[in-house]
This record gives sequence, C-alpha cells and structure tokens, in this order.
Amino acid sequence: MLPSMLYEAYYELAERTGWRVTDLDWNQLQADADAGLISDFDRSALMGTAVIEHGVPHYSEVWSLVEGLRDHWELWQFTTLWTGEEHRHSFSLKRACDLLGLPISEDLGTVTKFRFAEAQKQSCELDCYRTVPGMLTYAMIQEVATNRFYLMTAKRSQSPFLKKLFTLIGNDEMRHHCFYRDMLRRTYEESTDRAAFLDQVFHSVMSFKMPHLIYNIQTEFLESSEWAVREDIITTIGRCLSFAPELIARLVATHAAAASAAPAPSPAAAS
Repeated sequence: MLPSMLYEAYYELAERTGWRVTDLDWNQLQADADAGLISDFDRSALMGTAVIEHGVPHYSEVWSLVEGLRDHWELWQFTTLWTGEEHRHSFSLKRACDLLGLPISEDLGTVTKFRFAEAQKQSCELDCYRTVPGMLTYAMIQEVATNRFYLMTAKRSQSPFLKKLFTLIGNDEMRHHCFYRDMLRRTYEESTDRAAFLDQVFHSVMSFKMPHLIYNIQTEFLESSEWAVREDIITTIGRCLSFAPELIARLVATHAAAASAAPAPSPAAAS
C-alpha cells in the first residue's frame, strides 16, 4: 500500500500559510493599548491562553507516552512539527502578556511544575489516552475547541494586533485539527480490529477534558459563559466521526441515558 502522504501535504500547507513571531508589528500592541483598544476580556484571554500554551513540553510528552506511536511514522513526524508550531503560540502570547504587564508568572510556575502527562493519561480510566486512536481523538477535539476560542476572541477584540494574533493562532489550530481528523479516519480504515479501535475512540470522547481542566488553572475564565461554542463543537465532532455510524449511535445513546438519569431540576431552580 502506498503511503497517504498526509504529513507531506500538511508540511507544504504549513510552509505556504505559516507565520513567524517576527512577522508581527509588536509596536502596534502598545499603540492599541495606548488607544484604549484592549479590553478586560482581551487581557483575560491573553492570560488564559498564554498560561495553557506554556505547557507545550508537557503536550509533547503526552504523545511520547502513546503506545505504538513508532509504528505510525507520519503521525510521529507530525507531532514533532506540531510541537514547534505550538511553541510559536506560547512564545507570542507570553510576549504579549509581558509587554502589557499582565500578571501570569505564578500560573506559569504552576504549569511548569505540574505533571501534566501523567494526569492527562489518568483522566481516561481505561487508559485510552495511551493508544493511538484515543490520543488522535483527544487531539482532534482539543484542537477544534481551541480554534473556536481563538477565532471568537479575535472577532470580539477591537485591537488590530490581537485580532491578527488570535486569528493566526486559530488558523494553525484548525490545520492541526484537520490533520488529526484525517489521520484518525485513515488509521481506522487500516485497523485490523475496528471494534477495539472504536472502543478507544468512544472512551476518549467520554473522558475528554480540556488542558486547563487537567491543570485546574484559569478555569474561571475559560469555563465562563462568555464564549458558548460547545454545541458547535459537538456537531463538528459528529461529522468527524461519521466514518463510523455505530460509534455515533453509541455516543448518542450514552448521552441520552446520562441525561435521563440526571435528577430533574427543582421547581425553585426552574423558576
């Protein structure tokens, strides 16, 4: 079987659409601040994302703990390139926080010391995040959720600099999402035990937590109702998993069972 060349196609795309920190006019950030164009929401978004993106070495370690990654050469190649692109996000967001004097040093220290890879693996009790299908699913969901956040934040911001920065990062995250989505489908099609494969995908979806919930940091802002994209993400995930209708049926049935088992709200709470 000829290789699909997913990685090569991604690499060419990244070369055409990629960006550098030095491409940005950092003087514009201060000009936007002086003009009152940077809101409290902008500052909170910068701090929240800079802190979480600071954990890039942890995210690289998460992939290094996936069993059988060496047997998936294109995926292994991609994760090395992906780490570098995520470092660009981390560096640029931290630089913006530093230039604006935003207080993130304590949270950065917390992230640095946190044993994230262990905690992320433990968040799936059945160890699905040590498998290729489980981690592909996790990464696919995480990247599209991050994309939605960055693009919604860019749309809301009045700062030309932050609009550009958040949009550049958001576009990177969508490209990452698409690679993981396509690789998930390809590895499923090549799997010799599709039932076991889909079982790992199912448990990955059901156990999913965004990184800030694993760190338990910046949750007040990142879990706030100021950006409601969850339903949109659910629809996107459904489309991404459309290669396996039986998996979608299982997820829907499990969600429905959980909803029916949940206690009904009290009359006081409903009023």
